[in-house]
Amino acid sequence: MGWLLVGGVVSVAVHPEGCGRPTDAELTEASQLAVDWFAANLEPDGRFLYRYNRLDGENEGGYNDTRHAGVMWSLWQAEADGMSGAGATAEGAFGYVQARLVDTVVGPAFGRGSVVGSGSTGLLVAALDERRITTGQTDHDELLVALGHTLAAVVADDGSVSADIHVVDGPTESRSPFFTGEVLWALARLHLSFPNEDFDEPALRIRRYLVEDRDEIESPWPPVSDHWGAYAFETMDRWPTPPEIDEAEEDWRSRQLGLFSLQVRYESQRRGGITRLTRGDIALAAGVGTLGEGLGNHMLQLERNGARTADLGALIERADCAAHLLVSRQISDDADARHDPIHEVGAWFRLHVTQMDDQQHALSALLLLRDTRNGDPS
Repeated sequence: MGWLLVGGVVSVAVHPEGCGRPTDAELTEASQLAVDWFAANLEPDGRFLYRYNRLDGENEGGYNDTRHAGVMWSLWQAEADGMSGAGATAEGAFGYVQARLVDTVVGPAFGRGSVVGSGSTGLLVAALDERRITTGQTDHDELLVALGHTLAAVVADDGSVSADIHVVDGPTESRSPFFTGEVLWALARLHLSFPNEDFDEPALRIRRYLVEDRDEIESPWPPVSDHWGAYAFETMDRWPTPPEIDEAEEDWRSRQLGLFSLQVRYESQRRGGITRLTRGDIALAAGVGTLGEGLGNHMLQLERNGARTADLGALIERADCAAHLLVSRQISDDADARHDPIHEVGAWFRLHVTQMDDQQHALSALLLLRDTRNGDPS
């Protein structure tokens, strides 16, 4: 199968890899440091420090609602995995959301202004659903179902997803390379939690569109390496009646695993010196994290469906490499801080700058890769 042959097209003789296999303890420690960074950088109104430059110690401002919701999901994921303080920090971040829930013509959504993104609402659903599973609390169930029906309304008959919702006029014709997978994942989760609300039908429409049409219609080149789609496929595999993987979906998954694996190998060859000329500077931690998330979710699904460890060897190697890159690049000690350890320890920097999504995707990847290593099917 194609996913067994991934990642072998770059010459390691010219560009040797800088890979390794972090221990479970190292994955746990790095994850906890990331959680601690969010706790230390949570502002009174529920926002997080968004963008920080450690070269001059400056808060560079800005904010993104989709990434805020993504952080909340990662923190509830971390709470479920036993990371100290993660749930309390996620609860603190919900205050920002509550102040920005808006009524649109198709239902409630999360965002600001007259046009809000479907992706921010999708990731909010994922976060609140993870909270529901982790804590057993059902106090947001009414909101979750209402948000789900909003998301169902942004799915067109062909399965494409509106990126934006106009508060008065409804879903627009806009598209996003990431919101399709985010909305699919949210609806897939909701079908597990609320099976009588018919969230499976729009989810299956998006799934077909994502596999067969999305790249050709929306992004002919390069193809989207879709970690959110990987989350969705893994979740749908846990439905009471999972969709069967047909030939088109198997081909899509093979291409995705090839993309994730090749990108990990390329990133592992960025080792300084001459490789800065041939491979460029290191990638954002958010980017490396999404590679680990994509690999981890597909590996969980493959393992659940009987793939042998020996057959997964190439993917395990790539996943371990992604985890190694993240662990090795994190600021892990006060002595490594240039200005303020509160803003730096637990974070990942590229060209002296970090954004909160660097911590979010890195955290989720580390937790997920630890779970795949330990055979966690959830």
